[in-house]
Amino acid sequence: MAADDQEALVRAATSVVLARLRADAVRTFEAQVGVSARHVHLTPGDLATLFGAGAELSVRAPLVQPGQFSAGEVVTVAGLRASVPNVRVVGPTRPETVVELLASDLETLGAPGDVRAGERFAVVLAGPAGVVRLPEGGVVARRHLHATPADAERYGFVDGADVSAVMGTPLRRVTFDDVLVRVSENAALELHVDRDEANACGASTGDVATVVVGNPPAPRTARESASRRPERALITEEDVIEAYRKGTVPSLSGAILTPYARDAVRKYFPELLKSQ
Repeated sequence: MAADDQEALVRAATSVVLARLRADAVRTFEAQVGVSARHVHLTPGDLATLFGAGAELSVRAPLVQPGQFSAGEVVTVAGLRASVPNVRVVGPTRPETVVELLASDLETLGAPGDVRAGERFAVVLAGPAGVVRLPEGGVVARRHLHATPADAERYGFVDGADVSAVMGTPLRRVTFDDVLVRVSENAALELHVDRDEANACGASTGDVATVVVGNPPAPRTARESASRRPERALITEEDVIEAYRKGTVPSLSGAILTPYARDAVRKYFPELLKSQ
């Protein structure tokens, strides 16, 4: 292979690698925080059982998500040990009845203490007109980010992905990992956390969180930081030529030079090689 062809091949491969690194870079953007209290989503049938035939949900206040609202109706959630009264219903009705509770409610209700976010457990709902038993209706919902397809394209994530979010007051700021992304045409960009999570970091509805897309490196312990050898910089031919154009001198101390970078240094900064 001729030297010119080899150089062109190396340049092309370098461009591909750099493009992939840029694509995998960590990206951030801001999203409004919505703090969720415990609440219930009802099917039309369960609504009728709990509040009577022909019952309809009344609108107490609209929510950020399009078409959703906090209803005037409340129910009691009963567990094996005790009950939680005045749990708000969120409308409109849905195909499945789901009771979204806080992790701190599990002990009160007598639910299994090892329930993880997203897992289902049994609860009973009581309303003024009747009772609904749900073998798998209770859940501690995962924190999640609502977004539109346009948001997903703009910020570089897909439905079902996990992102991280930084939020809270300065002295209690927390980074939440494993934030589930929910992409839907009928959505507004909003980060949902529950009351327990909000209390942990001092966040409130309407606050702004920084959402992190990508895989930032995990923080190292002090011992790891002390024992880790500093990473060596990689200097390419383009770095050397750019330094020459700007009238600066590239630092070669401890750096790794590509073969073409060494040739460029030999051409533009020969004195640097003499000192090595």
